[in-house]
Amino acid sequence: MHQIKAFLYFLKMIWQQRYVIKKLVIRDFQKKYLGSYLGLPWAFLQPAAIVLVLWLVISIGLRGGGVGDVPFLPWFIGGMIPWFFIQESVTTSSNSLLSYSFLIKQMYFRVGMIPLITIITALIIHLFLVLVLMLVVVLYGFYPTIHWIQLPYYMLGTIILLIGLGWLTSSVMVFVRDVQQTISILITLFFWLTPIIWPHDRLTGKARLLVDLNPFFYITNGYRETFITHEWFFENIWLTLYFWGFVAVVFVAGALVFHRLKPHFANVL
Repeated sequence: MHQIKAFLYFLKMIWQQRYVIKKLVIRDFQKKYLGSYLGLPWAFLQPAAIVLVLWLVISIGLRGGGVGDVPFLPWFIGGMIPWFFIQESVTTSSNSLLSYSFLIKQMYFRVGMIPLITIITALIIHLFLVLVLMLVVVLYGFYPTIHWIQLPYYMLGTIILLIGLGWLTSSVMVFVRDVQQTISILITLFFWLTPIIWPHDRLTGKARLLVDLNPFFYITNGYRETFITHEWFFENIWLTLYFWGFVAVVFVAGALVFHRLKPHFANVL
């Protein structure tokens, strides 16, 4: 009950500071994507290059075919596009307090909103990439169905998980700067442990259980179920309950750690 009240209070703070958050998101977006010669195209060129290289290596170099009856490209980008959002959000939100240290001493601004700014910036690019995903799956014959309406569900779960992780990692990074290198290693590790470029249905026993317990797999696989295999999230009720239980733990833990360390931010930054 206390966790629900805390979450509702957090939503209230977002609403109260929506105009400030909007301005900071615009500033963050301009700084990140409009401050170079190519500008906004960089946001799409990097993920496009990664997808192209992996697709060429697996589908051509390694002679990898489709996954079951699904061609490899739509299946592949169905998992990669949510992963890009996760990777970008975790990386930038963990460094957000250092990047926005000038806001720490501003009494009118809720410091807990800072990781959210970078996540929203990453979400903007993610929405454009989702449109690309929709176009690709339609071109491959996977036409829109009613299952597409569950996309906001997976986005919401991802955002809540990322906020908890952002609070946890950003608050610790203020005091332990090595967290950034640790996150880079973990991001790489989880990329290969999450079935993004290989099908999970080939696994059995403990290996399959380990994958199912990976919350990032729930998200990437959810996008595939939404756009390609057309399955509902509640068809695997136990995995869904586990995911939201995990999200709740991370969200609450991140909030508690952030709250405990927040009084010391100004002294360190």
